[in-house]
Amino acid sequence: MTGLWIFTATAVVLMSSEELALAPPKADPPVSRRESSLEITILPGAWIPRLDGESSFGSAGAGDIHLSRQLALNSSEPTVNVELTIRKREVWEVHFSGFDFSTESANRFVGSATFGGLVLADGDPFRASFDMTSFSVGMSIVEFRPFADDRQGPANLDNRTWEGRYIADLRISPQFGMRYIDISQSVILPDGSSETAGGEWVAVYGGLQFLLDYRPEQRSPFLHLLRMQASLAVGPALGGDGGIMWQVGAGVTVQITETLGVMIGYRLLELDVENDDYTLQGGLQGLFLTGSVRF
Repeated sequence: MTGLWIFTATAVVLMSSEELALAPPKADPPVSRRESSLEITILPGAWIPRLDGESSFGSAGAGDIHLSRQLALNSSEPTVNVELTIRKREVWEVHFSGFDFSTESANRFVGSATFGGLVLADGDPFRASFDMTSFSVGMSIVEFRPFADDRQGPANLDNRTWEGRYIADLRISPQFGMRYIDISQSVILPDGSSETAGGEWVAVYGGLQFLLDYRPEQRSPFLHLLRMQASLAVGPALGGDGGIMWQVGAGVTVQITETLGVMIGYRLLELDVENDDYTLQGGLQGLFLTGSVRF
């Protein structure tokens, strides 16, 4: 009887070993279709920038006027700013954005200066306005992705979610593009005399973009994706008498679902440009609040 039990146990062990040998290896997590397809993100938001800096208008030697302290053009102005990103294979992306900013003031001048043919003395009443319209198109290509062993398919299995996406995915990308800028600045005195100056420029820029995605390892009803993003770019401004432009962007996006999310961020656009007798050293900066729609 004992020998029968030994024989039976031995047979079970051999059969189990054979089944294990013939069993297929554990399948890799599925690779999400979105990771290898086209992704479109729309950010239709409100940028709340403030204008700061100095400008001048007139013949050589005309003094700078401080846009905030002397012209009181320093109110935060909610501005529609729409951004669109088309991303392919999570490796390269094309980015579009545009806004139309406008602010005005009515105050008494501090100090003394000239703006074109206008002479502004301390205490003189005035009205002023500043308008900037800008559109940009840019492109970036991922060059450094340390948490992904292979851009094309399954990589580090310990860094995969239940749906096959990377839990943590850092991407550092060089970027380049163009930005169109149109500026108009006016000063009006009580007697009706006024001066308007400005210009148009096209800035060709280059820089870096940093993007870090985090996804829960297991399915979550409250968080689909947490995205942290920052970018910095600089380049020459062509048109008029030229100049330079630099821009900074940063933000945190919380995707509640695959499609819908919210973002809080920051945008800065600074210029040092000239056009005939007009110069501007300043720009816009402020919070950027928006919803996020991904397809």
